[in-house]
Amino acid sequence: MSGTPHSVLVGRLAGGLLLALALAACRTPAPVTEHDVLPVETPEPVAKKPPVECTPEVIELVSGADGLLQQIAAVRSKSGNQLKQEYEDAKRDFGANGGEAARLRFAALLLMPGTPFRNEAQAAQLLEPYTRTDSRVRASYRGVAQLLLNQLEQARRQDATAQAHVARLKDEQRRTEELQRKLDALKDVERAMIQKDLGAKPK
Repeated sequence: MSGTPHSVLVGRLAGGLLLALALAACRTPAPVTEHDVLPVETPEPVAKKPPVECTPEVIELVSGADGLLQQIAAVRSKSGNQLKQEYEDAKRDFGANGGEAARLRFAALLLMPGTPFRNEAQAAQLLEPYTRTDSRVRASYRGVAQLLLNQLEQARRQDATAQAHVARLKDEQRRTEELQRKLDALKDVERAMIQKDLGAKPK
């Protein structure tokens, strides 16, 4: 009778131990062999793109007067045939719209030195509205017009100087010719007197 409780206790301890081992077995993962390990792929390095240089676009705003000045300056370097074509284009443009830019461009070509179409009188007529202070013209074009008026005035002074020089040359030439005629007349008188003296001498 005394051995029965002891056997029961030993049986319970053995059962508890088996239960603990079973639980421990459930919690412990199975050992992983080298065949079960999946190879880890190394990610390919991503090539870094060079930074994109961002250059801001510079937009130059050119006013109508500045653009007209650039056109006038560019015309001066053109050949004779190109100047003639520029003159024809400017004349046609002014006749078509009659705007201030077209008027001043046409006047500038009429003042171009050494060209067969140079016409100071016509240029002065085109620039006449800018000589009046009460004229209703755009202020932005007055600077260009003033440059052309100064050019016209300078050309007129040069023409006046050249004409005065020509007039002096003509006057000097006229005096020289008159003196030459007087000298020739004196020579004729002297020659006649010599011949007369020779004729009066006895032979």
